[in-house]
Amino acid sequence: MKPLARLRLDPKGVATVLEADPSLGLEGSGLPCALLVQGQDPFGRPLCPRCPVQRELRRGAYRASTPLLVKGRRLRCQGYREAGSFLVELYPERAEPPDLLLELSRLTQHLLRSPEGFPQALEDFLRTLRQALGMEAAELFLIDPEGHHVILTAYEGLHREAFLERPWFQLGEGYPGIVALKQEPLFTHSLSEDPRYLRQKVKQLGYQTYICYPLELPQGLIGVLNLASRNAELDHQEPLETLSRIGPLFASTLYTLLTRLGEVGLQALHQHLYRGEISEARLTLLKELQRLSQATGVRLVARGGERWERGLVPQCEMRNCPAWQGAVVGYKNGLPACPEAQGRPRTCLPLWARGEVVAMVTLFHARPPKPATRPAAPTLWFTRLAIPFLFPSGQPDTPSPELEIYALGQFRLRYHGKELSSRDFGRSGAFQLFKYLLANKDRALYIEDICEIFWPDLSPDRARQELYTQVYHIRKTLPGIVEREGEYYRLKLPENRFLDFERFEELMRKADLEEGLSAFKTLRQALELYKGPLYGDDPYGEWVEGERNYLQDRALSGFLRLGELAEALGYLEVAKEAYARALRLEPYLEEAQRRLATLKG
Repeated sequence: MKPLARLRLDPKGVATVLEADPSLGLEGSGLPCALLVQGQDPFGRPLCPRCPVQRELRRGAYRASTPLLVKGRRLRCQGYREAGSFLVELYPERAEPPDLLLELSRLTQHLLRSPEGFPQALEDFLRTLRQALGMEAAELFLIDPEGHHVILTAYEGLHREAFLERPWFQLGEGYPGIVALKQEPLFTHSLSEDPRYLRQKVKQLGYQTYICYPLELPQGLIGVLNLASRNAELDHQEPLETLSRIGPLFASTLYTLLTRLGEVGLQALHQHLYRGEISEARLTLLKELQRLSQATGVRLVARGGERWERGLVPQCEMRNCPAWQGAVVGYKNGLPACPEAQGRPRTCLPLWARGEVVAMVTLFHARPPKPATRPAAPTLWFTRLAIPFLFPSGQPDTPSPELEIYALGQFRLRYHGKELSSRDFGRSGAFQLFKYLLANKDRALYIEDICEIFWPDLSPDRARQELYTQVYHIRKTLPGIVEREGEYYRLKLPENRFLDFERFEELMRKADLEEGLSAFKTLRQALELYKGPLYGDDPYGEWVEGERNYLQDRALSGFLRLGELAEALGYLEVAKEAYARALRLEPYLEEAQRRLATLKG
């Protein structure tokens, strides 16, 4: 049905009339939508100044609607998110049901632009779908990437708690599992008498009509869409025909989005792995997982027991967890009970690679989402491509480096996975001495020279005693890392280590031997490691000036060469950024100024 009026709103709510029925009197331009429409609620109070449609759209919904009165006529205001604006349409209150293909097209556009709005957008679409088909409940189950089970990801309708009684089914189990296995629609008008339906609370509420429809593509099944009603006389033919029309597009939208999630998960750690930052790769993955699932805490555990955590994470041994056998478990979410939940809501998910569970991830929520399994399927798809890289074949428990140091920019130190600060060294002087030894890691340092640098005002004996004390604290914090050879000290760094300035120099030397695209890629990886000067958060460390200046010169020449390569390859935006970063290191560098000015025209 054609709307009575169509308006486009900018982010501030200023309306442009695209078309309008003359009887509505929508005249004028450059006016806020509230002044233009002047709608009222059913009680005659001004509604537009507190517009619920704009409020929901600004919160991230892709569609929103509300009834309103305009010049005594009962209308429905329907709004949609578009790129940088809102589209608002006015319909008669009792208009025909919306065009579901058009609604699905708008959902697809929204999700491709804003994939983080995945859960809310699905619920908004399910609401439109069930209302258009006269149903009381609609739910979407998504299949996990391994094809072992289907997980309730979105629900919209009445009696939510009853439908959340069981949000997870193995293939062949219950209505969703049967449809996922056979990939054929299934419906009934006597749900209470059907033993295949396993959620007893739904039966007790009197639901009779239940329709399950598989969402499939040539690649396979992506999910199952369910509709329910307490009306046993409801005709199932129209919903099935509607689902047959929108099903392929809905399935392709879901598959595209979930596959894209996997690619984003892989991209989140690929660059770190290339640079040798294994722990950073895993922590980056956890950060993205926490953002995607909106969890208060995330824990990733490998088969061998190595674990990485982010956020508020309670203790858990995870030794007998059924997730190691491939089950999805949890607490306070309708899933099989986690044996170590200790009363805290959680969802434990198995992570597969090469046909076996190589790790597991646990999501913690202070306030569980509804449904509690909502982030489960997106999490599994997000990690699908990344996990085989984190746990490669033959090394299911690839250990993090024993010692990890990030010294370019802000100094960070991690030993056996634990973040250490100056307080962990007992004395700040020990921390400074370790940084000095690290900057000279390839040299043996004469004891008298160290004393002269750090304690020039003390007597030789007092300075030596102070040095021995600081070395003791370093060895206590990092056992075996400082060696003494007569009158010399040197660092004995573990072979399994990661030093960002060491890796930076390796990549820079590699790029020196390369040309063209190969050199361009290697240089970008090297310069991503250069976050700032060596020990940039300790600018008064004069004892590091020589190494600091050398690395900065290497970075400066790298940025200039990266800009030249980017120009030659046609990557002009990359070239601009390279020259801009060079100027941040050396503001008066004429070559970079000239090239950047030329590129900006």
